Amino acid sequence: MGFKVINIFRILIFALIAIIAGNALAADDDEGPVEPGYVELEPAFTLNYGDLRRTRYIQTTMTLRLTDSKTEPEVKVHNDAIRHTIIMLFAEQSTETLKSTEGRDEFLAQLTKELQNLMKQETGKPLIERVLLTTFIMQP
Repeated sequence: MGFKVINIFRILIFALIAIIAGNALAADDDEGPVEPGYVELEPAFTLNYGDLRRTRYIQTTMTLRLTDSKTEPEVKVHNDAIRHTIIMLFAEQSTETLKSTEGRDEFLAQLTKELQNLMKQETGKPLIERVLLTTFIMQP
């Protein structure tokens, strides 16, 4: 009888260790590598820009590259604030800035920082890694 109790006790200890180890491995699998996500801003933007003497227009579509694909719903909740920030920043740009590749790159870097600040304000995390222009049509 004593031998059976000891064997049952051993089996229970091994089962408990297996359960604990399995839970620890499952928790590690959930974290996994972080994959970037993408959010396409729809509809396309049709914006005016430039000086006051002549109104010019841009039509562009943009995609946001996120630091983590799991944050996509969190970013989409703030779509209106994101679009507002983009529109206001485009309106401040000169024709020269938007015509040159270097100027557009600087503008996109500035826009990325502005959107990261917005996300930090709203969520406590930057969430947006980069702003990508997927189409860009500019009236000269």
